[in-house]
Amino acid sequence: MTSRTNYSSQGQNREAQTQHLLSPLEQRRQDAVKRYLDGDPIERICREMGCSTSWLYKWKNRYQVTESDWSKARSRQPKTTPSKTPETVASEIVRLYQTLSPDESETVSARVIRDHLRQHGVGSIPSIRTIYRILNRHAKEVSSHSLTS
Repeated sequence: MTSRTNYSSQGQNREAQTQHLLSPLEQRRQDAVKRYLDGDPIERICREMGCSTSWLYKWKNRYQVTESDWSKARSRQPKTTPSKTPETVASEIVRLYQTLSPDESETVSARVIRDHLRQHGVGSIPSIRTIYRILNRHAKEVSSHSLTS
């Protein structure tokens, strides 16, 4: 076997290994883009594969020869959450709750906590519903810590 055929067979093996690592959905995306690059009409590809033209255009636009993982799905989770309550405000809410109800025998409402935040001049005061969610989240964290300890 010459170096040329040896290299060629190694390349085929690598391609076969890569295809085994792909999920069926990733393989479908790659097949559709390959057919497009080979010159098949978009309408025919979509009709035969049962996909929309927007789906094919999406993956055609993401296609990168140099990146092997171009066909992987991307997370839709936002990278930032600008409307999220700052951690300092959330910790202040929890601190106020613990101060106003040290033995937790009486419940302190989110409305009372909101009034205390307003009196102490906290910058942005969250809604009553947000305060309620923060307190519920804190209660879940406390109960999960007590279960693991």
